[in-house]
Amino acid sequence: MQSNHTSVRSRWGEKPYYSLDYYLKETFGQKVYKIALDAGMTCPNRDGTLDTRGCIFCSEGGSGDFATTNRSITAAIDEAICRLNGSAKETGQKYIAYFQSFSNTYAPIDILRPMYLEALAHPDIVGLSIATRPDCFSPEIFSLLDECRQIKPIWIELGLQTAHEHTARFIRRGYPLHVFEQTAHTLHTLNIPVIVT
Repeated sequence: MQSNHTSVRSRWGEKPYYSLDYYLKETFGQKVYKIALDAGMTCPNRDGTLDTRGCIFCSEGGSGDFATTNRSITAAIDEAICRLNGSAKETGQKYIAYFQSFSNTYAPIDILRPMYLEALAHPDIVGLSIATRPDCFSPEIFSLLDECRQIKPIWIELGLQTAHEHTARFIRRGYPLHVFEQTAHTLHTLNIPVIVT
């Protein structure tokens, strides 16, 4: 019987590798493409709460330099789908709304809820991927994410960059390791997958 997993050979031997691409094809029956969205967020490392310079690895666009911006999430998704359909990429007909630019849990609930729910309501969107910092959460945000995951799958792309405190200070990350660990643990208890960046 042929395995559906890709094998990766390393000095420790051959290990199965279950890629996100394969998981999405297996789950949704076709290739799924991430649509990068700029929802107009900022970051505590840029707005003066912690600093104004940002982390040294983050671009002017908050690592979302190619994200689609628009007056509404639906319009941004439609614009990105139209652009992808006009390219040579094999994208299928299903997409993940990827809130990429800056820290996408760094806003009041009355801004986040309609934004997330609008993306989840789009018929071509099969899930959300939300990039953010571990120090940009509250009990209300965890509750909102739990609500969203019951509609469609969601993933949190949680910035870590390093586990070493001296390197974290050098790159101006702005939070200690235990904050990351606590946030990742809380998301795990909610059955919300975490992608560490």
